[in-house]
Amino acid sequence: QEYEANYSHLIELYQTKNLDHQEFLFGYIRVRYNYAHYLVSKEKYNEAIQEALETIELCKQRQTSYQLAPLLILVGNAGAKFLDREQVKNYYIEARELCKIYNNPLMLMKIENYLKELDTV
Repeated sequence: QEYEANYSHLIELYQTKNLDHQEFLFGYIRVRYNYAHYLVSKEKYNEAIQEALETIELCKQRQTSYQLAPLLILVGNAGAKFLDREQVKNYYIEARELCKIYNNPLMLMKIENYLKELDTV
């Protein structure tokens, strides 16, 4: 509950900031990503997906790829219990493409592992 109160407080603070400034935008995205991750840890998968998808939409609106691959992975992981296997796979593939573009080999290896696991299920 303390985490949720801190999250609410941070969101209120960010609503007073100009998200045209990159540091505020990136901070806001990071706070929302962290909260979605927290929701997954509490097994609140629907809420986590909602938070992540809203944040992905914000990234698209603001034309930034910051945290986009991790957000896509989070949706795939959180949705594994109830989304169609192909939907989950598509989130991973989209994240994989971003990792290729931005040359992130560590995350790319994680995604390849997720895709392999998905194919063995």
